[in-house]
Amino acid sequence: MLITSDIASNIIKQAEKLKARVRSHASRIDENFKVGVEIEVCLIDGKGKPVDAKPVIELLRRYHDIDFEYGICQLEYRTEPVSFESLAQLNLEFEEFIEHLDLIVNKAYKNDVFPVFLGSNPSPQILNDGLITNKPRYLRLARWQNRIPDVEIDGQKFKALHVASAIQGFHLHLQGKNPDFTAQMFNHILNLIPSVILLGANSRLFAGRVFSFHEPRIYLYDQSEQQNSGFPSISRYLGGVEDYIDYIISRKPVIAKDYFELVKERHDDARIRINTGFYRVETRVMSVQPTPKTMMAMIEFFTGYLHRAIHEEQNLRPLPAIREERQAVVRSGFNAKTHFNIIETVRSQLAYARKGISDLGVKPDFLNILEKRVENKTTAGEYVARLWQTKFNGSIEQTLPEVVADIWERTKNNQPIY
Repeated sequence: MLITSDIASNIIKQAEKLKARVRSHASRIDENFKVGVEIEVCLIDGKGKPVDAKPVIELLRRYHDIDFEYGICQLEYRTEPVSFESLAQLNLEFEEFIEHLDLIVNKAYKNDVFPVFLGSNPSPQILNDGLITNKPRYLRLARWQNRIPDVEIDGQKFKALHVASAIQGFHLHLQGKNPDFTAQMFNHILNLIPSVILLGANSRLFAGRVFSFHEPRIYLYDQSEQQNSGFPSISRYLGGVEDYIDYIISRKPVIAKDYFELVKERHDDARIRINTGFYRVETRVMSVQPTPKTMMAMIEFFTGYLHRAIHEEQNLRPLPAIREERQAVVRSGFNAKTHFNIIETVRSQLAYARKGISDLGVKPDFLNILEKRVENKTTAGEYVARLWQTKFNGSIEQTLPEVVADIWERTKNNQPIY
């Protein structure tokens, strides 16, 4: 798509109007820490082939907020924001969604089909052409990515346009009470990103192969957009939401026609969303987790830590150090070598989050899952890699359904991996 001077001018004008709106909301007091999520899932059959998700999407829409995703074998489930005091309700909503998903998948297909709650699609056929959803935005994005050089990891090359259809995320939306508080949330979330990658890695089995990276999904996604890191490329922490707007409009549009499309164009680890009438931070760095309880643990980690850190005006770490730590964790996980001891950092942040949740008057029911992952130095991704190595008999077609069925049983039973 040709980016004209008119489009660029319109984006700048739109940004100035948004800044004026932000200034007018300085004294606003909305409900803090309302939580909404997006969960991405893919479908594969009993032979390890990607399955068109359209029949499931159409049936599931009768019960839940469901949408198409970049790949035809993917779907996205969204929840309405809930008050932090009602956080346990989300776990029940997740379980109900999975129950309906199981019933509808069995109804929609004659043969065995498995919903996959992994950060990457394990099927080697996900690298075939023709698996992108026929929607204008996805097709425009695919045309742009088709011009990007291949992405390489562990000696294997991937077409850039295949990556997005092969990965699944878990996006968390956290509401701030006003623009200033929301900018503070964004800043402190950046401090959590390496720890969240460490604890939530779930994509080592990718396209029929176990990769050496702790979280291949993030590395591949970063490279497929021609960037070294999805960590926001800000030079300093935000002084307010206006700074974030300036950061967004400093980027050259690829296919975006307005400000809100420009926000979505680059898949940053965290975004500030101001298109709903509220001020929210969206975290995008997490892999989808195999079980509702583990996703709840991630929510407790974020909300508890943010409440405590902002209330106590916790010092923010240097941005270059966080970027370096992020890259090291993506590659090496618990063995990452950085200026700081990553395991000690995670332990202290989890302890901080536990105190923050208690301060909010909520019992932390799920945080112990992440604490056990630190203690055991493991993740869902490591579990899947070991399971693959144990079951692999030389045939990807035979081994893949066995591994996927194991994870799907854990998903249905809400049995966390740690």
